[in-house]
Amino acid sequence: MWINTLPTALQRLIRFASWQPEGLGMSSAQTFRLDGPEPFYLKINAVEPWGGLNVEAEALTWLRAYLPAPEVVFYERMDETDYLLIRALPGQPASDDRWKTNPERLTETLAVTMRALHELDPRTCPFDQRTATKLRAVTSRVQHGLVDVDDFDETNSGQTPETILSRLVAEQPAQDDLVVTHGDFCLPNLILNDWTLSGFIDVGRLGVGDRYQDLALCIRDLTDELNTDQYNDTFFAAYGLPTIDDAKLRYFQLLDELN
Repeated sequence: MWINTLPTALQRLIRFASWQPEGLGMSSAQTFRLDGPEPFYLKINAVEPWGGLNVEAEALTWLRAYLPAPEVVFYERMDETDYLLIRALPGQPASDDRWKTNPERLTETLAVTMRALHELDPRTCPFDQRTATKLRAVTSRVQHGLVDVDDFDETNSGQTPETILSRLVAEQPAQDDLVVTHGDFCLPNLILNDWTLSGFIDVGRLGVGDRYQDLALCIRDLTDELNTDQYNDTFFAAYGLPTIDDAKLRYFQLLDELN
């Protein structure tokens, strides 16, 4: 039986659970919903070439001291594979259709939630996601052929990862506006419960970085989910950003093509 290949301590924790593959999100990890006496999510990821789940486990533990996030119940690396078990959160992803029935409230909820994250003291955060660090990471992905060109936005269709990387190096912003960033601030990665943040998930890219990393991905995803950009001004007003740097928005959306 496949469960017998898991770490022994993990087997004991989930021995009565039923398994359901979870397809939400773009992570390289296999993710399963486990329902039993209490619900969990289990993520399984190879250390090579994907990098494993140790950073996500550490980031979740750090973030829970300040803002809602899932509890790490178990983490172990065995045979170059990482296993991360987290307690399920109540609620549904912000991408769920129930929230879209009130798009203005959804937009404001996203903005206020992001602002709460960005108001954390970056000096307390041990994870580095500055633009230079992110460029080194995506350079490695390009060199190892890990970029999915079929997932590029329509505006970048037909370009090579190498071409995009060259643009990113040439157009790197002169200075980072540093805050604690989620790193993949998209609607599926926020769990809401009765219009309140139940927790951030998929925080493997969390760290000190430019606030536009989160702004760019959230605005793009919000526009896609609502099929309109008419709520962008509502978002920026609720976030508290009177002047928008459109060049930075485009830069970090382009950077995400290589993640």
